[in-house]
Amino acid sequence: MKSFFLVIFINAIVFVIGFFLANYFCYRLYFESEIKEKPTPLVDTHIPQFNLLYPKYIVIPYTDLTNLFNDKNNINQGRKPVGLEYKSKPILIFGDSFAHGQYLNPNQNFGYKLSQLLKRPVYNRAIPGSGFQHMYFQVSPTYSDEFFKVIPKTDDVIYIMILDHYLRMLIFSDFSVIGDNFHVRYSWKNNKLVMDDYNSKWLNFLKNSYLIKAINLKYLSFTIGCPLFAERYTQKALIYFLETRKSLEQHWNNKIKFTVILYENKPIAYKSLLKQKLLENNFNVIETSELTNEDLDTGIYLMPENLHPTEAAWDLLTPKIAERL
Repeated sequence: MKSFFLVIFINAIVFVIGFFLANYFCYRLYFESEIKEKPTPLVDTHIPQFNLLYPKYIVIPYTDLTNLFNDKNNINQGRKPVGLEYKSKPILIFGDSFAHGQYLNPNQNFGYKLSQLLKRPVYNRAIPGSGFQHMYFQVSPTYSDEFFKVIPKTDDVIYIMILDHYLRMLIFSDFSVIGDNFHVRYSWKNNKLVMDDYNSKWLNFLKNSYLIKAINLKYLSFTIGCPLFAERYTQKALIYFLETRKSLEQHWNNKIKFTVILYENKPIAYKSLLKQKLLENNFNVIETSELTNEDLDTGIYLMPENLHPTEAAWDLLTPKIAERL
């Protein structure tokens, strides 16, 4: 019996040492690759130190939204509403840095140009670096009281989607193996979206593991776009749209005309299946490839230093989107 427990004890020690070493080599490997990249001076270039212990402070980006939408800069601060001089019903926009107009001045982005064309107020709630879950987070019970205090009733909602939103929806903890943030993540349980428990020490320990982050990111890079995962991933995306619309309609007590714009600077995985599901559930879908034959991933339509749409891209697309709306 003693030898049995001794074997278990030795195996446990070996496992702990192996887990620590694997995490350390993972950190060093990705640390070297990240510091070799030329950082953009406009974004945070912080590289965290090695820390495998339970994180003392949990940082969940894009969840402290109270003072985010202030237009203090064009990089990581949200947009103020525009077109408030117009008395018609507003338009509500969700999305990430593309919809936000990252690196563009307030009068150069999609929301401003749409407001001027349609003579309607526009509330741009897009958040750089975000995804489907951050749209839902804003109207979920966690934050909805704050959201509905500042967003007036409307029946027109737009979401601008890019390929990366699948990854952001599925990521376990951080975009970077050596990153130290925990991004918002939900699971579908008992017919509702349930946010991860960020008070769980065990879950936070796993999220903080460099090895687990590396495995998760490699797994997602392999599966996103793979036909075997088409049904699963498109269904997860659809749930966020359905639950967001449901929350808006329940609070405002009116039907929402919800338009999903597929911004195809890069091909969007499972586009046909996703579009089919959205249409079957009474969403409107606009593909940028339907609006123009121009290549949005090059030339005057893309900022080469940060790979975001230029003002020229929105000058091209916004009138065509306005017509479709």
